[in-house]
Amino acid sequence: MTVKANAARRDEAFFNIKTVNGDELHTLNTRADSEYLVIDLGAISHRHSGFEETIKVAMNAAVNAVIASMGVTTPGVRTRKAADVPKSVKSTGEAARTAARQERADRNALRREQLNARILADSEWLSAKELSEKAQFNNTNPSAGPNRWKSAGRIFALQLNGKDQYPGYALDEGYRPIPVVKQVISLFGEKKTPWGLAIWFGTANSWLNGKKPKDVLKTMPKQVLQAAQAEVDGGVHG
Repeated sequence: MTVKANAARRDEAFFNIKTVNGDELHTLNTRADSEYLVIDLGAISHRHSGFEETIKVAMNAAVNAVIASMGVTTPGVRTRKAADVPKSVKSTGEAARTAARQERADRNALRREQLNARILADSEWLSAKELSEKAQFNNTNPSAGPNRWKSAGRIFALQLNGKDQYPGYALDEGYRPIPVVKQVISLFGEKKTPWGLAIWFGTANSWLNGKKPKDVLKTMPKQVLQAAQAEVDGGVHG
């Protein structure tokens, strides 16, 4: 394929786009004062119908965009409107955008899975039965006590394989919820899901000098609450 720029021919297009085969390239009538862009396309045009028209439209748009960005006036150049672009070009562009969106979604999903795995591995998580045993509840239903705490907003739980898992760091020595945990949960309200809370408690926070809130719930409860308030107010932690 040859892209030919010929400023001397003011009565015709500023540049010319066409596809030629190897034999035609050798015999192409060129000008010493012109610039040429040559791209080896292989045999792709023989495998895809409508390829030549599509590549012409794409190259025309690309060259026009470059020229426009340079502020160059190009007599004779006709800028194609969206309606002029063949359906094949539109469908190809839409497919590329869809693929790009899917790729971004996949990357985000992978990052979230990795983050969730880190959060889980970095702390002890107790089932309702385990928590009931450690807290010495006498209910016949081992989930009753932890569920009451969760309903009262004193603690949160993650749903893993259909079962609640409670964060060990949210409990004191007697396996009762630490008071500041309820304050933080109440402060965030509906702004954070249980996973959002787990990530916040398990992530280094600049308001706590780089410490994770979960690690200083007992020793710095006021500062933890202040860090939560700062985020609610729009502050950034990292």
